[in-house]
This record gives sequence, C-alpha cells and structure tokens, in this order.
Amino acid sequence: MGVARGTFQDIQLTDTAPKSTTIKRYEDNNAMISAYVSGQVQLVGTGDFVAYALGEKAPDNKPVLKYIINESSCSVGLNKGEPALLAKVNDVITAAKKSGEINAIVKKWLNVPLPQKMATTFQ
Repeated sequence: MGVARGTFQDIQLTDTAPKSTTIKRYEDNNAMISAYVSGQVQLVGTGDFVAYALGEKAPDNKPVLKYIINESSCSVGLNKGEPALLAKVNDVITAAKKSGEINAIVKKWLNVPLPQKMATTFQ
C-alpha cells in the first residue's frame, strides 16, 4: 500500500492496518500517484481530492474505494476580530448547503455525494 509520508493516512494506516501490511511511503502525493500508475503499489491511502486526481491520471486503473479511513471536514479560516466577515461567510455556506450547491460541487469534482455528516453539520 502506498501513502504520502507523514500524512493523516500514513499515521492512521500505520496504527490500524494489519501488521502484515507493507506500507510504502513516498515523499509526496505525486510520487505516490506515480507508484500506483506504474504498478509499484496496488493500493493507496489518500484523500478524496488526490484519489480523484489519480483516477484522472489513470482512467483505465481508477482506484476503487475499499473503506473510509475517516471523514474529515473542510474548514474556512478567518482572522479573529472579524465578526462581520465571519457572519457573511457563515451565511454563504449555509445558503449553499441549503440550496444543494455544495453537494453539486462535490459531486462534480469528486463524483460522490457530500457525506451526510458534512451535509448536516455546521460549526
């Protein structure tokens, strides 16, 4: 199994994969993708966006989801002391979730629906 060294996936798989699993660590996602495309590894542990890119680079060998390591949310960071900006960002995100726009974007770019956990939570 290939992973990018030091990533969330590397840490999680090191802790949870069967001890018999050979984990090959690559310096970055590009090196891991190259290893997958060239057949050096048959499995990869990676995030949604990298998996999507991998499928684009290897359309005849698109990765298949085996299991979800963890559903992690995406965040928007703002400077402290910007309540008006925070309120506007929250309004835009809330409206986009309510209208289905965020789900449509996720489906378009990742070819999967927005995870239910992300669709129903907002912090």
